[in-house]
Amino acid sequence: MRIRRKRDIEEAELPKARRVRWYFFTAIFALLALALMILPYQQWFAERYIARTAVSTSITWIVLQTAGLAVFLILALYGTGRIRLERAAYRADQLDIQDFLDAKGEKMPDVTAVFKRILNESKLYTPTAVPGVGTSYDFIQIVENAGEAMDSWWKAASRLVKLVRPPSAFRVSGTVRFDEVTGKHRLILELVRAPRFAASPMVIEDETLPRVLERAANAVAALVMPRSKFCGNIYWAPWLNAKIPAELFDAYQRANQFTLERQYDEALAEYYRAIEWDPTNVYIRLEIGALQEQLDLLLDALATYDDVITLCSRGTPRLAKWWIGPDFTRQRRGLTARHANALLVARYRHALVLGQGDRIAASWWIRKPTCENRPEFDARSVQRANLRAALHHRFQRYARLDIRTVDRWISRAERQTLHRELLAFPVEELSTTPLDPEDPVYQRKRTEYADRSRRLRAYLAALSQFEIERLIDDYHPYRTIRLRRARNLSRTVSVGALRLTLVWSVLRRAMADADVNGGRVPVHQLADPHPGRKSRLGKLFPTGRWPMDVNNLVAAVKATRSRWRRTPYWNESYNAACVYAVGLLPVDPLIAVQLPVQAADDLAKHAVGELYRATTTSHSSHLASRRTWVLAEDPDLASLRGRAHFRNFEIVTFSPARPATLRPRKVHVWEQVTYLSLLISEIGRCRSKYWHDRVSAPDVADEDESETNRSERDAWRLVSRLVAGHQDWFTRYEAVTAFRGWAAEFGYDGVVEGFPLYSESSLVRKYAGLLTGKPEEGNDRPSGIDQINHRTQRYIKECDRRMESAVVALRNLVEAGEDKVTADDRSHRWAALADWFDDSSARTPATARESHFRELVASEGGG
Repeated sequence: MRIRRKRDIEEAELPKARRVRWYFFTAIFALLALALMILPYQQWFAERYIARTAVSTSITWIVLQTAGLAVFLILALYGTGRIRLERAAYRADQLDIQDFLDAKGEKMPDVTAVFKRILNESKLYTPTAVPGVGTSYDFIQIVENAGEAMDSWWKAASRLVKLVRPPSAFRVSGTVRFDEVTGKHRLILELVRAPRFAASPMVIEDETLPRVLERAANAVAALVMPRSKFCGNIYWAPWLNAKIPAELFDAYQRANQFTLERQYDEALAEYYRAIEWDPTNVYIRLEIGALQEQLDLLLDALATYDDVITLCSRGTPRLAKWWIGPDFTRQRRGLTARHANALLVARYRHALVLGQGDRIAASWWIRKPTCENRPEFDARSVQRANLRAALHHRFQRYARLDIRTVDRWISRAERQTLHRELLAFPVEELSTTPLDPEDPVYQRKRTEYADRSRRLRAYLAALSQFEIERLIDDYHPYRTIRLRRARNLSRTVSVGALRLTLVWSVLRRAMADADVNGGRVPVHQLADPHPGRKSRLGKLFPTGRWPMDVNNLVAAVKATRSRWRRTPYWNESYNAACVYAVGLLPVDPLIAVQLPVQAADDLAKHAVGELYRATTTSHSSHLASRRTWVLAEDPDLASLRGRAHFRNFEIVTFSPARPATLRPRKVHVWEQVTYLSLLISEIGRCRSKYWHDRVSAPDVADEDESETNRSERDAWRLVSRLVAGHQDWFTRYEAVTAFRGWAAEFGYDGVVEGFPLYSESSLVRKYAGLLTGKPEEGNDRPSGIDQINHRTQRYIKECDRRMESAVVALRNLVEAGEDKVTADDRSHRWAALADWFDDSSARTPATARESHFRELVASEGGG
């Protein structure tokens, strides 16, 4: 979408693609040539303009006609060529990439091939296989080469074939050098925009040649894209005709690549680097929010979606006055239309995150790894405190509304008191593993915090239901927005999907209310019901207690979904599956009655049936992109994944290479603790190899001893911060970045590829290695989903205990100092740390490995 040019925008370096101008140019001269071919043979024209009395006059007109016709045809052909060139520049789908040269002027085809591959992976361009020739025009090249080898008329005719060959508007050339002084690779890149515009040369330097080529490819894309059709993408529409910083596009491309490789911490870092160059890009912020949800950072996701709604709602006064306040500034109309999709997605995801109030309440009141009750050592505790302060202030908008957590009217003063009590700030976090669990003060405080967490969950669920009701009312397609815009938005989230989400929020709220009221589910009226809306939500709990009536739930889903579409959207069928799956989530058996076995089996069948319907209505590429979310990450499907119906769905739909495995409810937590253990273990092995090499190679020991000791202390501080703040993504990012630097410097072959995918064999092996120290004997497969959930929860609990033990041990080691420790002792110490956290190849239980590490630290003067 085109936007008005601002005076403070730096124009793109390449010239615009003047397609319309050359269309007119070609059309004018083509019409003039056609006129010269037709008009002289018309009788009225000949009688009026061509005199027949003098022969010289007739000869002059013939010469004039021939010369004019030739000139006009040449200009028309030139205009045709420029049209094709300008269209190629606008499409920007072909680049003439010449072979890169080294410092000696010799060609480097391997490096050029890598550059083409990276450029092709950006999904913006298709580099030509031969300079100036598209891969689909190989026959033209063959005809042309054959004609060049002949001396007859065929040679002249074959050259005309060049006119059919598609032009390439951009030519890229480069020279690769290695700077021996800085130890960096350098690429001097030149881009020429046909016919005769040369962009400023780009000099790109980095530590490794693949990284140089990656940055170069992203720099070329950033240079070409502002003048091309790719700025029609909603992500890059604001940068139309503006200069896109190469760092912005590089950060965005790397973030996407890291996400595909499940390196979520690095992806978040790159997204935040992109935001530094493009602060108002709400679509990048949505990507950040989605990643935060995947990493179980729900407080962060709430704040991110809140920011997006604030930025996008300024064009909607009714929403802005409630969300921002009366003193908001309205934005431009074009910007509002471009942000419509982002606003809808942000409001939708914000409501869904609020519906998961149990996980938010746990982050608000309870702190997990304790650091011996010293939260200043935990970076995540500091971040949570900042987020609580921000959300406490922003959630003041709800205190003015009639959001009820009980089935009676409450005054505004009571609502303000409830808001201050449940969203308290500042708050002293409660440790899950205190120094003295039997302390009566701690027991009383734990009971108080548990009650507040349950009430906060009910309050957030009520807010979720209110936001979804208001979202449905705001996006009614025939009342508040244009029909065309409603059609476009329905492809993102349809009205039927929103109504099904309302059923989901009612179930989530009922679960929270049952937890607060001892299994009783109060009947809540819709906060802002639409006058003509028919709903069966009030009949979900005919007895007024949990669980719901399955038949009434099925009837409510059928009555809620869209009836006018024969083929529903993906999100409608998937949301219906989530509604059924939420009914399978466990509740506290001491408070509420569990769902009967037959009713639970019926719900599972309905949920899997909706998943089948969702897969049949979506494209295969979309299904592949949602595979991980469906099979492992969506919290609504946590209990459904452990059933035989879901396993059969996975086999039929995704056809896994091995039999489908049963997945525990906390599979995402298992993946995080496994990734963290792998990271710490690899850091230990990498540092151990460094000190082992120093022992075996005495000539390496000539380095500055003070610098070596300082580097060693910094490494232990880094690991200490990692185990203390392992829930903080940025702390993990710093650790994995340092590890990769050390691995490259020390020649270590180990890698940390990203968050591992869950597998039953991996769970069994790590579980056995943690408890018995014999992972190879972990053949005792769990017989059902209950055993899998039990083993997963125990493994997570033991990993948390190991983290807390490591916090104490490493902090004592860092505070004691270790300047007098030998290189051999340091190698053994790092190796012991690696063994402590390695459950896949362990030979002793984790407790024995911990004792061994503590003994090494104590005996070597570290504590």
